[in-house]
Amino acid sequence: MQYSVILEQVNGHFRATIPALMDLMAEGKTRNEALRNVWRSAEARLATVEIATIEVATSQSIRPDSPQAWLQSAGKFKGDEEAMQEHIAEIYAERKRQREEVEREIDLLEETSIESK
Repeated sequence: MQYSVILEQVNGHFRATIPALMDLMAEGKTRNEALRNVWRSAEARLATVEIATIEVATSQSIRPDSPQAWLQSAGKFKGDEEAMQEHIAEIYAERKRQREEVEREIDLLEETSIESK
């Protein structure tokens, strides 16, 4: 597994923290020493624990523009990547159409503004 490590220099020492492992932290005189120490600490902790995954159902309705809604809709395409690519192409085409419409409106406003001067 790979984990992000936050490195910071504090009072002449380096501190390495792994937030994903309940704020696992180690220090060292150098950057490399702090990384090595936090790696050792992570290995020691992970050797004594079990990693499990759970799914929690929520009773709250999901907003259509939320990341959860995106993940749910993307999951509907599992096993049908071609349909997903078509759906993405439709989204891009609609965005392009909207951009072009706004650009035409801006051009029209600019022309009207120039003519009225």
